[in-house]
Amino acid sequence: MAVEAEIDRLPIDLLAHIFVLITSFTDLAQVSSVCRKWRKGVTQSLGGRHNLSFAGCKMDDVSTARLVRHAYSLKELDISRSRWGCQISDNGLYQISLAKCVSNLTSISLWGMTGVTDKGVAHLISRANSLQHLNIGGTFITDESLFVIADNCSHLKYFGAAVI
Repeated sequence: MAVEAEIDRLPIDLLAHIFVLITSFTDLAQVSSVCRKWRKGVTQSLGGRHNLSFAGCKMDDVSTARLVRHAYSLKELDISRSRWGCQISDNGLYQISLAKCVSNLTSISLWGMTGVTDKGVAHLISRANSLQHLNIGGTFITDESLFVIADNCSHLKYFGAAVI
């Protein structure tokens, strides 16, 4: 008869609460590969997060959108580019815009995301009705995005747009 390890007795809710404290997505990926129960705990921990920051992480469209889809309580999203380069494209912004949490986002930072255009920004912003803070500085967007922002962001309090 196999003896159950003490860690296996922890309920998934408690594991998820512990995993919320992990801020590194690399560490979360490693934790989620331990076993099915831990993977479920990581997924559940994403659901309770109010902010996600991929700034400084080497992320792509698919993995970023997948994480955002699991973060159903999300209020703040930072996919700014930094030294390591979060490489999100218009396709990634489109995939992110389909997440249920997007209509509840109050803050989005796309600072330095040179791989996005007006098309991707329009998809995301048109579904983010609750935005209060938006940073699109360091991007190559044009007036087209500014018109979409003006039409869709009636609650906007902060707007950063030092456009390249």
